[in-house]
Amino acid sequence: MEFLISAIVIVVLLLILGVDPMMILLGGIWIIEIFFIFMAVFFVVSLILVFLTKKTKGEFLRIDPNEGVGTHAVYQIQDQECNNSFPAEIMFTDKIYHTGKTVTLRQRDGKKLKLLFDNYSMIVIATGLPVFTALAVSLGIFLQEITPYLAN
Repeated sequence: MEFLISAIVIVVLLLILGVDPMMILLGGIWIIEIFFIFMAVFFVVSLILVFLTKKTKGEFLRIDPNEGVGTHAVYQIQDQECNNSFPAEIMFTDKIYHTGKTVTLRQRDGKKLKLLFDNYSMIVIATGLPVFTALAVSLGIFLQEITPYLAN
């Protein structure tokens, strides 16, 4: 809600200052394009991190709240509790996570970089990467086509 109010205030101020509404629209589309690019890069980095892990078995314990990013699934791997690197799925948690169920995970337990990916994290990466890449490319092509017309 705060983001929406801030965006409205910025647009109103730009209109008061005499900025062309088409330039404001073009700037908004560029902001969306930058977001799509960042998301595509995020999923590329996540995919690379998955390749740095190895398969292991773990038992789902619970979903814990996290201060920064919602909730995390907690798994027990060899008498050690480990948090999933991705946030827990917020929809259908009762269908996705089953307490006491042993699942295949991808884990890296380094000194500086500790990673854990469950199957749902890999599904998110596998769907997010092509979707955001396609969105970034298609919006980039659209912006290349439309920018010269709106800049005049």
